[in-house]
Amino acid sequence: VWNKIPFAASNLITATTAVRANIGLAFFAYTNLFTTFFWSMWWAIAFIATSYVLGDCDAEGNCQQEIKGGLVFLFLVSYFWTAQVIKNVVHTTVAGTVGTFWFAPLEANGCCSRGVRDSYCRSITTSFGSICLGSLIVAIIQALKEIVHSIREQNDSILACLADCILGCMESIAEYFNQWAFVYVGLYGYSFVEAGKNVMSLFRSRGWTLIIADMLVDTVLLMVSLGVGVLTGIVGVVVG
Repeated sequence: VWNKIPFAASNLITATTAVRANIGLAFFAYTNLFTTFFWSMWWAIAFIATSYVLGDCDAEGNCQQEIKGGLVFLFLVSYFWTAQVIKNVVHTTVAGTVGTFWFAPLEANGCCSRGVRDSYCRSITTSFGSICLGSLIVAIIQALKEIVHSIREQNDSILACLADCILGCMESIAEYFNQWAFVYVGLYGYSFVEAGKNVMSLFRSRGWTLIIADMLVDTVLLMVSLGVGVLTGIVGVVVG
C-alpha cells in the first residue's frame, strides 16, 4: 500500500480543507445525532407499548402470549430505516458541499455558505427518495440480522451461525456501496440506481486502488478517534 499513501493523503487533506471551510456542516451532523437519539427513545416506547398490548402483559411484565415475529421485523425495519436515512442525509449533504467547494469554491466558503444550505436542501427534497431507497436496502438486512441474532441466543445452530455471518457480510458490502453511491447522489443529483451504476463503473476502472486508498483514510480517522478518546479519558481521570 505504500504507493497509495500519497493519493490517500491528498484526498484526506482536500476533504479536511473543504469541511473546515464549511464548518456549518457540524451543525447538521450534531442536529441529526440528537434526532437519532430522540427517534430511538420514541421507537423504544412505541415498541414496548405495542408488545404490552398485543402480548396481554400485566404490570409486572408477565405476558400471556408472544408478539408475532412479522410485527417485530417491521418494527426493526422502521427503526433501522429511519436511522439510516438520518445518517445518509448528512453523508449526502457533506458530499454535495465538498463537490461545490471543489468546482465553485466561492459558493462554499463560510460557516453557513450557500454550498452547505443548497446541499442540505437537495438532500431533504430532490435526493430524498434516493436516500430512502438506499437506506431501505441496508435496513432490511440489519433487521434480518437482528432476527437471526435473537434466534441464535435462544437456540444456536450451524445454520443460524452461517446465516448470521452471511447477513453480516451483506450488511458491510451494502453500507460500503451506499457510501459511494450517496456521494454521486450528493454531487450530481443522480437517482440511487443511476448512482449505483456509476459506482460499479468506477470500481471497474479503478479497482483496488480506490478501495485501498479509502481504507487508508478510514484507518487514519479511526486512529484520530481513538486518540481523542484516550485524551478525553485521561482528562476525566485527572478531573475526577
